[in-house]
Amino acid sequence: MVNTIRGIPAHCNCGARVSRNTSRTKNNPGRLFHSCPFGNEQNRSHVFKWTDESMVEEIEDLKPKILDLESAIAENGKRLRNSTSLIQSITLESRTSSTLVHRLEARLSAFDQDIQGLKMELKGFRNMVVCLIVLFLCYKVFL
Repeated sequence: MVNTIRGIPAHCNCGARVSRNTSRTKNNPGRLFHSCPFGNEQNRSHVFKWTDESMVEEIEDLKPKILDLESAIAENGKRLRNSTSLIQSITLESRTSSTLVHRLEARLSAFDQDIQGLKMELKGFRNMVVCLIVLFLCYKVFL
């Protein structure tokens, strides 16, 4: 019997789909097994495997995979906690930056108002200079 398939076999070496059956022998009454429909006691090149042995192999093969998954879950948990901490830090920085931007906008608005006031004063000063020049010219012309 050629039986290199670990775990529950799905196909025989011949390519046929394996089926699950129940033993009716005196030595193994009611014991489940997987076998190829083309196999028999004379032709042992087809799959024949006891289900309980297959299940033990399946469980043995799954153990390392489960350990790997548990390790990956733990690592992802650490990454999630780090990411959450980073998000909180960035959120705090964003709020601080937003507050700073609002303060700078307020200062900029105050500067704009100061500039408008200085422009008005400059226009008034310019008008005074023009008036003085006109008065001076009038004084020179009429004297």
